[in-house]
Amino acid sequence: MSELLTKPTALEVPKGREIIESLLTVEGRLGETYQRFHRYSPRNLGFLALQGCPMEPVATFKRWQELGRQVQRGQKAFSILRPIQVKVEDEQSEEVKMIRRFKVVKALFAYSQTAGDDLPPYEPPAWSRERALQALNITEVPFDRYDGNIQGFSYDRNLAVNPVAAYPFKTWAHEAGHIVGGHTTEDKLQEYQEHRGPFEFEAEATAHLVLKTIGATDQMDESESRGYIQYWMRNEEPTEKNYSTILNSTGRIVEAGYEEVTHE
Repeated sequence: MSELLTKPTALEVPKGREIIESLLTVEGRLGETYQRFHRYSPRNLGFLALQGCPMEPVATFKRWQELGRQVQRGQKAFSILRPIQVKVEDEQSEEVKMIRRFKVVKALFAYSQTAGDDLPPYEPPAWSRERALQALNITEVPFDRYDGNIQGFSYDRNLAVNPVAAYPFKTWAHEAGHIVGGHTTEDKLQEYQEHRGPFEFEAEATAHLVLKTIGATDQMDESESRGYIQYWMRNEEPTEKNYSTILNSTGRIVEAGYEEVTHE
């Protein structure tokens, strides 16, 4: 006779609520995570695409070095349009004016043109990200954004994590929280775009609780999580539905990563 052993599950509701409330009230700070890369204009992003630049985070040679990565030998830089000021003399008035123009400059390298000491994906003891993906019917897809400040994204039942995310496992849990919380369905898209704060609160709080539950708190900056939530919820009051979604999503993600253990 087989008996299903009890799996670890989400935090008990009172403790879970207490932690969620602390995310909203204990002072947090936004660190460097979302501003490590320069944000290029739509004009330059389009220019990169026209040159065939891979859809990956891009940075200058120096910035990649600062981030602990080296541009590989023989790699060629992609160009951007850099604004410059040009003096132009009016022939009639002889007045000299400064006019903005653009200069093509080879400046950027994509992530795949660099090399570094990449760490293997983090796996908590006894808990499997692959098992969770399968149980939750979520597919992990390549990250295809030029902006390295975007840590990850999700749509439908798909999620992507930036290959140079500051906290990749926490980002994975955040994006899984969006999906499990029902934020990525087509009927929620407009609401997400117009009223994003509560959705980001639910996803980040879910990630925070997931990491606490499975013993992976070293994979996040707790103060930064609070700062992120407080930024998005600065004009919002959490509802009972928010709390319910967070606790339910946490339980589902946590449980999905553990193997069902039986004994005779």
